[in-house]
Amino acid sequence: MLSLYNLSDKIARYLTEITACNPNETDTVRYGLEIILGAMIKGITLFSIAYYWGILHEVSAVLICSISLRLVSGGAHCNTYLRCLFCSTIIYLSAGKVAIFLDKALDELQFILILLPCFFLMLTSAFLWAPGKVPFRIINSNESLIFKILTVLLLISWLAIVFCYSLHLQLSIIIAGLLGLLIQTFSYTPLGYKAIQKIDAMLSKVKITVMKGGV
Repeated sequence: MLSLYNLSDKIARYLTEITACNPNETDTVRYGLEIILGAMIKGITLFSIAYYWGILHEVSAVLICSISLRLVSGGAHCNTYLRCLFCSTIIYLSAGKVAIFLDKALDELQFILILLPCFFLMLTSAFLWAPGKVPFRIINSNESLIFKILTVLLLISWLAIVFCYSLHLQLSIIIAGLLGLLIQTFSYTPLGYKAIQKIDAMLSKVKITVMKGGV
């Protein structure tokens, strides 16, 4: 079973030994490696499947918008890397497919009638719940206000970009970006936290069943 933590820890210990770094810095190196390796594995997996399915541009738009918002809004996480990889891959690929479908099903006016309510829903969620709690990071009231403002500004900026450059962008790309923002917005709402917790618990049970030879 893949353990990104253990792999990163082994590499970090090796690097601190050969570079004669302070052993106390091992955990810092491990954390950085875990982020880098995780991003590489997730990126290769996601983009390979997206390219094979012909939805690379849409999945890229979902990913860019979702990650950009997550940097300032926070949100729910799965407890292990493998569960996070599995969930995010399924969600982003599904969003890419949905963007292609809606591009064919909607005209521009219909999309605008969907876009505006979605935008105000995301804006309301930002005022109510952003930033969401994240593991190993306590946010004080001043930081919380800053992240809330940044979340709102990012959403407004995205909407402005859409209206300014809508004639130069494929509708499927814009829809994919909207889906990415909606997915991330949902992740920091109370309902989003509950949903991720349930999914995480289900995947944990699947892992236990597999290890016992049940499936």
